[in-house]
Amino acid sequence: MHRRFIVRLFSITFISLAILGCGYNPRWPDQPAEKRRDDGGTLLGFEIDGAKKPNYFERLTDGRVTQLIFDDNGDGKPDLVVDRSADSPDWPHCILVLDGAAYDVVAAMWKEGRFRLFRPPTRVISVYPSMTDLALTRIFQTPPCEGPEALYFDPAANRLRGGTLEYLRGDNAPWLKYITYHAPQSVGAKASLDPQAVFDEEMNGTYKTFSEAKSGTVSAYSIGASGLGTSGGAEAIRKYMLTVEKLCERLVYEKRGRIRITLTSDHGHCLKPCKRVNFEKTLNADGFELADRLKTPADVVTPAYGLVTFAAMFNKDPEKLAATMLKDPSVDVIAFTDGDQIVVVSKEGRARISKSGAGFKYAAEQGDPLKLLPIIESLRATGKVSADGVIDDRALFDETDTHSYPDPLHRLWDCFHNLMKVPPQVAVSMKDDYCHGSWMFELGIGKVASTHGSLNLPNSSAFILSDVGQLPEAIRIDDVMPTLNAARKASLAAQPPAPTTRNTAD
Repeated sequence: MHRRFIVRLFSITFISLAILGCGYNPRWPDQPAEKRRDDGGTLLGFEIDGAKKPNYFERLTDGRVTQLIFDDNGDGKPDLVVDRSADSPDWPHCILVLDGAAYDVVAAMWKEGRFRLFRPPTRVISVYPSMTDLALTRIFQTPPCEGPEALYFDPAANRLRGGTLEYLRGDNAPWLKYITYHAPQSVGAKASLDPQAVFDEEMNGTYKTFSEAKSGTVSAYSIGASGLGTSGGAEAIRKYMLTVEKLCERLVYEKRGRIRITLTSDHGHCLKPCKRVNFEKTLNADGFELADRLKTPADVVTPAYGLVTFAAMFNKDPEKLAATMLKDPSVDVIAFTDGDQIVVVSKEGRARISKSGAGFKYAAEQGDPLKLLPIIESLRATGKVSADGVIDDRALFDETDTHSYPDPLHRLWDCFHNLMKVPPQVAVSMKDDYCHGSWMFELGIGKVASTHGSLNLPNSSAFILSDVGQLPEAIRIDDVMPTLNAARKASLAAQPPAPTTRNTAD
């Protein structure tokens, strides 16, 4: 099995090496050539395409670019002035999804003065587990995935399904057909071995796709961003986001402002080095054995594919398995179903989740595994918890979007009921210092500087930067496209009516 995997991996890598081209050059200066104050705010001057003095200016008002000024002939007089609040349905809306670009990194960059074509970033709470295929089905509102990753266990057939060839076909990625541009699936291995080359190629493809867009919504996706973040952590994310900023600046300049751009991501990142574990010692100590099928009560199946802070586990006695896994030093929170309820356990205690109407119940049996009780009491005082204990779903989201485990009841319920066709029997959310997955991926990447998957805030926090209009401070990933569409609609509705002409001839 391992030999076959290695042969496939090297075949994929060879193919991806052949298809990748040259690096990406955004053709945008690192810094403005001029910066000065005037009555309208701050004026930044740029020397574009070899100009010897500034020939393009951006005016910042209240810290955001509100006006573009073009001096194409270099005579010091504006040839075109563009108001950034202007919009038209004829302008394309270009959406770039950056795999694993963490909210914390992007928010810090915005505070430093970067990305001022956009309003402050919106925090996007991803699905749980916070994994790419699952998250992108929600962004693009597609049919669900088979499992959390391309390799998953099917209890009905009692066998592992999927893997490398299935990944290449995009079998677990129904969202792929909804993306305007993405690199071929064959670059997946290369994204781990040489993510910079993949990212550069993707930025070339993104630039071409967006620059050629005439109207409507067009989209692009970068898996190279994931490889860079996993191997390089926060600094690597910051570096590629600087490249993305230049890409946006170039597009706005070339389109003369007649474009709308949204940058977003699918999930966050733990932003900490991780040690890969396989749980074997913990399982064996309680009489369990790792296996690829469930033949005896001792057998445990846990597919190992990527390198993530989440594990999907299967056994004939989920409650007993959860009690064993709670002893493992890498484990944070465990969840499994019991009839029509979800049981959540951690070192902090045990609770049950049930769904009722437009909300959830959280019954703490011992302690408070999700650290929700103070929040629930606060909501109760404002009338957001019914007499029989049903917590208003939206109110709980609003109170937990920056919680240790954001939006936990909705996301845990979704994990077992709606998110994928074959959910785990036991869902294991790991601590940020550990990850689970394939030794082959670890061999290709080397040291894991950061990864994702768990229920906690850093892993769960994706972002949006957009110039389509005003966005909320935080939203669920399910609401990304509806929120963007509503903001764009409001922006267009706010535009002054087009001038009309009247025939005055007799």
